Amino acid sequence: MDPKLSSLNAVLDRVDSRLLNPAADVRLWSTGFPLLDDALGGGLRAGTLNLLAGSQGEGKTTFALQLARDTVRAGQPVLFFSFELEAEVLLQKLLASEAAECADEAPATVYQVRAAFEGTDGIAGGLVERLGRLPGGLDALSRVSEYSEHLMIHRSTTLSTRLEDVHAIARDVAQQAGKPPLIVVDYLQKVRPTEDMDEEAAVTLVTERLKDIAIDLNCPVLAISAADRAGLEPGQRMRARNLKGSTALAYEADVVLILANKADIVARHHLMYSANNGEHFRNYSVLTVEKNRSGRTGAEVEFLKQFASGRFVPEGKVVSEDLVDERVFTE
Repeated sequence: MDPKLSSLNAVLDRVDSRLLNPAADVRLWSTGFPLLDDALGGGLRAGTLNLLAGSQGEGKTTFALQLARDTVRAGQPVLFFSFELEAEVLLQKLLASEAAECADEAPATVYQVRAAFEGTDGIAGGLVERLGRLPGGLDALSRVSEYSEHLMIHRSTTLSTRLEDVHAIARDVAQQAGKPPLIVVDYLQKVRPTEDMDEEAAVTLVTERLKDIAIDLNCPVLAISAADRAGLEPGQRMRARNLKGSTALAYEADVVLILANKADIVARHHLMYSANNGEHFRNYSVLTVEKNRSGRTGAEVEFLKQFASGRFVPEGKVVSEDLVDERVFTE
């Protein structure tokens, strides 16, 4: 019998077995952001394609990496396909993020950790000696060491990392780990199919296949998505329709999340009657749940940005101000 074919009786038995032994079959991956988990109905689900979009510089990679870090700390492997940044750069962000949780005051910044990695900090020795001079540095190194083996970074390129490679590598990681990983793709439009085709057809195929990979490996896929030109222009708040390349992105995805600078989307009257013309709004990103097949859609949560530490403060809050579809500038 085809292993993909299940009677409802077999499904009932499988669910009952999972409930009696939860560790045997994880269906939910917590994001590490409690309010986001609540909006998504518990977290990212096995077999789903989740898209994360936003304007340039709004912290999409930082958000995805922080989510990956919380996943691996919870005991699940993570496979991160990085088309944008070197593994060392991602590691520097992780160390700074951990330092921010360990140090009481003035934790090591991403800049300071980078200087330690590059040997430009004026200190002799290896990482232990160099990070030991930074507040929270050694504790951060110890924390990262606890999960570093299970957070795998694949340095990806459009020339060498094709769609088939993503599937094969993810399958290998799942076999080696003994359980499916969270798969992060940074970012989707840089994945190329083997066949030559125009951008819209390529994005459609990649989107469909990433969803197939999630179903095949019984894991969530989190893919960062670029926006089209209209979604980046002043006066236009990014929406699911602005995902670059194909309408299949919004259609095929189970979850669509969009990050925006709060100052750009908050209603004008909040800026007019706020101290400093609402300049403090720029310190927050609003994460909007544009689509959610397993929970409520339209949830809007804000998170304080701490980009010097390579992180968002995970304890966000529901947006209380009125938001608009147009970006608002105060200059």
